[in-house]
Amino acid sequence: MVSIIVPVYNIKEYLPRCVESLLGQSYDDLQILLVDDGSTDGSGALCDELAQGDGRIQVIHKENGGLSDARNAGLNHVRGDWILFVDGDDYLVSHAVERLMEFAREDVDFVQFFYRETEDCHWLGEPRQSADAKEETDNAQMWQRLYQLGGVAASSCTKLWNRRLFEGLRFQKGILHEDEELINRVLPKCRKVIYTDLELYGYFMRSGSIVHSGFRKKSMDVFPIMEARAAVLEELGYANLVEETRCRVFCTAAWQYCLARKGGFREEAARLKNKLLELAKISNLPLAGQYKLLYRAAKITSAAPEGYYFIRRICGKS
Repeated sequence: MVSIIVPVYNIKEYLPRCVESLLGQSYDDLQILLVDDGSTDGSGALCDELAQGDGRIQVIHKENGGLSDARNAGLNHVRGDWILFVDGDDYLVSHAVERLMEFAREDVDFVQFFYRETEDCHWLGEPRQSADAKEETDNAQMWQRLYQLGGVAASSCTKLWNRRLFEGLRFQKGILHEDEELINRVLPKCRKVIYTDLELYGYFMRSGSIVHSGFRKKSMDVFPIMEARAAVLEELGYANLVEETRCRVFCTAAWQYCLARKGGFREEAARLKNKLLELAKISNLPLAGQYKLLYRAAKITSAAPEGYYFIRRICGKS
């Protein structure tokens, strides 16, 4: 059985499409957990209505606690040996679970796949349905792929998870970038991962969603997560990946600094400036392009971040 956890919060307009994509899967041994996270738009009642039509749907109603809390509530009720997370405004291609279960063996920790962005009910390009799969048993390479593949590799929604990974493991509540934080604790435990380029997940580009929001105070959550990752990698002895992580922290801090300045978040902008100046003290970070210039300038003057921001504004990039 595959348990699919769907957090639901004020997405009444989009939820039927998501659930229809799950009920229409060619693989039917499913447990579909709709977790109503204290919705106020009628989404909770819609969950109950949808459950009446199919016994595979189980509804959990709870007070609003955020995405991580909703996923954790679902994890507490899973019956399947394998787990998928699907956001309630997204959806799966009709044979997604069947294709993923082709790779599901007891010794596999998770199967990594891809998403394709969508608008309304339309895929932005035809999703890739023919692809090779690679088995990876080298933990260092798993971390390397995390950076090579980008955001898709950190996302919890682009993986078929072996249930045993979540024994004693839950999402951290109350933060943004909860997937990035979780992967820091998951990857050290992994011994075998399957990577496939199949595009099985429809990611709906909704303007009001978290990932499309501008700077928020919680945007700062990513930095302790990245610093924790550097510590994990250092403990594992992956020096090149520690360096890569610090480069990514620098680039993220530069980007977030500009967003914070533009949004009027003075306190956060000051903290981000200090982080950039602190990282500039590290010798020979292998940065490139505009970040390399900022890095070198920050070694010379503490005014470098301000200069960087104003140049980007003049160029129309901030």
